[in-house]
Amino acid sequence: MHQLNFNKTKQIRMKTKHLDIICFSLALLMSFQSLAQEQIVNDSLDPQLVRVVKPYSPKISDAFKLKQLPSLENQESLNKKSIDYTIFSFPVASIFTPAKSKSIGLEQLKKERKFSNVAALSVGNYTNINGDLFLNKSIAKGRLISAYLSHQSSQGGIKDLFLDDLFSENTAQLKYNVTQGNKNWNVRAAAQRYMSHWYGLSTNADTAPTQSFNTKQIVSVFQINGSLSLNQGLVEGAEVEAYTLSDDYDSNESRAQFKTQLKLDVLDKSLETQFGLSFLKGSFKEGFAANQALDYENLGVSISPKFKFNLSSFDITAGLKVVYIDDNERSKQTLHVYPKITTSYNVVDSIFIAYAGIEGDLDQNTYRDLYLENPFIAPTLNILPTSMPYKLFVGSKGRLANSISYDASAVFSRQNNAVLFQKNGIQSNLNNQPFGYGNSFGVVYDDMETLTVQGSLFFQFNNSLNITTKASFSSYGLDNEEEAWNLPKIQASLEMRYQPTNRLNLGFQGYYFGKRFDLHKTDISQENQSPQTTALDAFIDLNIDASYSLTPKWSLTLKLNNILGRNYHRWMDFPAQGAQVSAGAFYKFDF
Repeated sequence: MHQLNFNKTKQIRMKTKHLDIICFSLALLMSFQSLAQEQIVNDSLDPQLVRVVKPYSPKISDAFKLKQLPSLENQESLNKKSIDYTIFSFPVASIFTPAKSKSIGLEQLKKERKFSNVAALSVGNYTNINGDLFLNKSIAKGRLISAYLSHQSSQGGIKDLFLDDLFSENTAQLKYNVTQGNKNWNVRAAAQRYMSHWYGLSTNADTAPTQSFNTKQIVSVFQINGSLSLNQGLVEGAEVEAYTLSDDYDSNESRAQFKTQLKLDVLDKSLETQFGLSFLKGSFKEGFAANQALDYENLGVSISPKFKFNLSSFDITAGLKVVYIDDNERSKQTLHVYPKITTSYNVVDSIFIAYAGIEGDLDQNTYRDLYLENPFIAPTLNILPTSMPYKLFVGSKGRLANSISYDASAVFSRQNNAVLFQKNGIQSNLNNQPFGYGNSFGVVYDDMETLTVQGSLFFQFNNSLNITTKASFSSYGLDNEEEAWNLPKIQASLEMRYQPTNRLNLGFQGYYFGKRFDLHKTDISQENQSPQTTALDAFIDLNIDASYSLTPKWSLTLKLNNILGRNYHRWMDFPAQGAQVSAGAFYKFDF
């Protein structure tokens, strides 16, 4: 690991930067407050004339209890059968990946007949093929079985590449759901197969293969999970999940998790407690710098009690999370205690809500999660958990107008063993492995402090136009590494959905990804060769989609991704596909 210690000048500059950002965030919050307090809501009741035609006989109805379910923020309410499935994808062609679970225009046709099943297919340049099939069948009262099949692939074709850049993703899922009164439970089995290529050779590499060779990587995952939800009693619910993973290079990983949620109402306070149990085990055939196996195995036990109550117009949640980790591979046991304290104050009802808090948690990194985030990692990883001792935040949310809502906050956090992706150098001792030519990524760990100022605005006009915009600015301070490798300081997005008619649905997505840094390495076996910091340019990714409903069952789709046509680099030496055009259709049906 390449390490450079911060000098005193850099520390002073980082603290000054943090103070500037904190001042900016406070000014932002004060501006939101001044705007919010200008809102005036007036209600009036028209007088009514009541004529009594018979003597009044008072009656007392039987008492009943209304069970309130938690409200989900920023979630649309749809009058149709639930479509529940999960898609894992990585942005090889574009950082924008359309949400396949919401076929374009389907959710907007609220007044038309609802169908339980959907089939969709689209084809585009780079031989991009996308297909989805969702089947939903009620087999008895309160019993539902569903199936989901998905395929996404590309034959590649990015210009000026020496190696293959094709990829594919395939998912198959079967789910069984039962609802009985206040009880709901389900079980789901799924299988995923991901295929990618390490095609990112550096043009500055001193060592490179003399001819094209197979750089294909296939990762297969099989998982099963289930959940139980109860709307009454002490036990609110439980979840269990287990999966197993393998790849083409003898890597393997298995993980099992169990969670249960308890809730007890005491006077005007609510005590919630979550118990958790997790087990992780995996191995890699060899490390990147040494030809020896890398094994990891740990057992985690957690308990997270918290009180929820109201005090002088403040909604308060006070608790903590205790996590015990037994690292069997390293013969190390650790105990972590994290705060869980949040509060909110409704300054102006629904218009200005101030909130603040401090939280912490432990994130168990896995090979599966790291691969899904960066499919170009080499199967030579050192897997460690990331601990976040604290995350301090302060912000406000509410409405600027009836059709405009906002959320703005400043967050300061610390992470121990934070994961950073870093480009691997050339390793001549890897026996000609296809990921050893400077065309793969590894992970480095460092303790990191992050200050982020972020905000979002949501506009909704006449139920036909929705606009969501988000932006964030982050500043990083690391104990050892020179930069927060491959993490952007600025990110922004703009998403719009417009439905001028019941048949036509239009969408736009724009993303800005700020400047990042990585390292260019040559042959790491040569001790006298030092890596060089390389800047990755910021980029903009613009995407347009449209759908037109021919009949209640048939619709046509058109998608334009990365319309600027730039082969930008999300990861160093891995250019994305240029402008992409795809056309297709989806079919809704019952059986």
